[in-house]
Amino acid sequence: MQRLEGEALEVFEDHGKIMEEAIRAKWVGWKYIGRDRASIGNSRAGWGHTLQATEGKREINFFNKARDYYTGEAYAAKVSRKKGATPEWIIMRDMLIVDYLPAMIKAVTAAVAKGMKAGPKKKVRENRSTGYTRISIT
Repeated sequence: MQRLEGEALEVFEDHGKIMEEAIRAKWVGWKYIGRDRASIGNSRAGWGHTLQATEGKREINFFNKARDYYTGEAYAAKVSRKKGATPEWIIMRDMLIVDYLPAMIKAVTAAVAKGMKAGPKKKVRENRSTGYTRISIT
């Protein structure tokens, strides 16, 4: 696979930022009753992402670097709206897959096709024979 370059890379990077902002926008509404003000808001601020666009599979890896104010341990993977509910990172992952990934694939494919207009005619298609979903929260 070729690396993403030019407009296709910009579109890929932009969608990574859009997806991260979507996570931050939904990562709100926690109840902090009786908590020290210095200990709140860490998990929302802790979101980030990295891109892999040069070789192999194209990836956007989302992570949360928040640490517990008192213990220093990572905790975002354990966060849920109420005890026993689906962990919030799973809800975020599913939101990205359903609401954001199709638009990103379409936009990147269009940008790649636009970049290929110079030179011999080529056909761009989505590889539907494989699928890959991974989210890492560290």
